[in-house]
Amino acid sequence: MAGTALVIGGSGFLGSAITARLAGDGWDTHVLSRGNKAGGAGWTMIQADRSDQEQLRAALEGRHYDMIVDCAAYNGLDAERALAALEGRCGHYIFISTDYVYASTADTSYPMTESAAVQRETAYARGKLDAERVLLEAWKERNFPVTVLRPPHILGAGKELGSDQVLGRDKDLLAKIRSGDGLALLNEGQLIVQPVWNREIAGCVAHLAGMEKSFGQLFNCTGPDAVTAKRYYSIVAGLLGVELRFRSVAVSDFVQERPGDYHHARHRIYDTSHLTRVTGYVPHLKLEDALKETLDWMLASER
Repeated sequence: MAGTALVIGGSGFLGSAITARLAGDGWDTHVLSRGNKAGGAGWTMIQADRSDQEQLRAALEGRHYDMIVDCAAYNGLDAERALAALEGRCGHYIFISTDYVYASTADTSYPMTESAAVQRETAYARGKLDAERVLLEAWKERNFPVTVLRPPHILGAGKELGSDQVLGRDKDLLAKIRSGDGLALLNEGQLIVQPVWNREIAGCVAHLAGMEKSFGQLFNCTGPDAVTAKRYYSIVAGLLGVELRFRSVAVSDFVQERPGDYHHARHRIYDTSHLTRVTGYVPHLKLEDALKETLDWMLASER
């Protein structure tokens, strides 16, 4: 399927990968962004601030899209404004949420399914959950054709590596790995992570386009490979040609120092069988390839 698509936040890290995939697949692709960047190969820029309801409405007046991908809704109000501007003029709306909505509890089981407990203790998770609620209620009440994707840590050119809770996206990561000094991992690096390449999310979006079976559904959207954080950083170290050295941080010490990150001090491994069962999409892009592209971008940025 190819038609007319709008990617909200389509010039950002994830959005640009989705934009490139859709344009490459022959979609007439529009990007909504606050920036003044010119359009690129196969896509057209629409400049508007989505937080300004009248500006958003004016920018999209008279337009109809076969698919809209929203990479930039961070709270319920963002979702409500999008509905006000686009409901009735959208064949399919795909909302990109996050795995950070999941809670870490004594009853957590792995891999985590979409029905796992969620947490509202962090502003980011709370905002994404509110956006999910607004959009899924619109589906239940009046058949608004929405699909929600929850990706974990996203890899790809344009963002630093990371994924371990201690490190995040650390601009000094490569220097720490090369020197063997300053790298810290939780619990001896034994927590499991399951990152996703931004190209994988883009491929999933392209696969789901217009698929009625996906309407009203919420899916984990991950890469196929789950590894320990130690293995993850060992791959990076190997690509750099050095031996991985790190110090271990106890989970209890980490939580005591950063209590707001309690729900992130867990395995990040997810069940994608619901996505495959309903839509037929099977995550397949390898972790090593995603890490290499990201690392190549970081090395180029260093130079």
